[in-house]
Amino acid sequence: MQFLTTLLSTLTFASVASAHYALTYPAWRGDSFATQWNYPCGGVNTTSTSNRTLWPLDGGAVAFKPGHPWAQTYINLGLGNNVTRFNITLAAPFNQTSNGTFCFPDMRLPEGVNVQEGDIGSIQVVQLTTSGGALYNCADITFSKNATDPSTDVCFNSTGVGASVLDYDGAAAAAASGSGAANSTSAATQVVGVAYGAGSVVLVAAAAVAVLMV
Repeated sequence: MQFLTTLLSTLTFASVASAHYALTYPAWRGDSFATQWNYPCGGVNTTSTSNRTLWPLDGGAVAFKPGHPWAQTYINLGLGNNVTRFNITLAAPFNQTSNGTFCFPDMRLPEGVNVQEGDIGSIQVVQLTTSGGALYNCADITFSKNATDPSTDVCFNSTGVGASVLDYDGAAAAAASGSGAANSTSAATQVVGVAYGAGSVVLVAAAAVAVLMV
């Protein structure tokens, strides 16, 4: 009986651990696997002073490794030190599909968000999983003109990964049809549009565009 209890505990832990995800770029604050359900940064809520990634002034790459075959995903930004409010949407909600490495090589800052050389902030990735729970990870960044793109062994997309628009009441479809182009950069605020073509997925949110190469 004790063996069975131990075995079940081990299998439960393995299942939970494999269901979590890692934020791989910018570098996450630290290993959050044991506490990833804690808002706002997966239990690693102390801003890093030595692990800040240089990030371009107009936006840059975001990469993560999901542990679920699909998850409703949010990517947010908060400006300043010790961020507690991630109130800038880098990508409105989308459904991440398939497992592996998932990277947006050029996630642009929304119109009206102006940063200067040396400004600091934090990126938050949130995933709502198949069980209905929310998982969080954060990465601390410094905006810099000297930022470089991550290498292709860090920012790439595994075979089969993708993104599906979350079309609330047909709003995204209406925005896409009104734009006259599937990959238009114009969309209603907080609406995501998705276009598939030329080996990429384009997410459009509040006039900011992120391209996921697949």
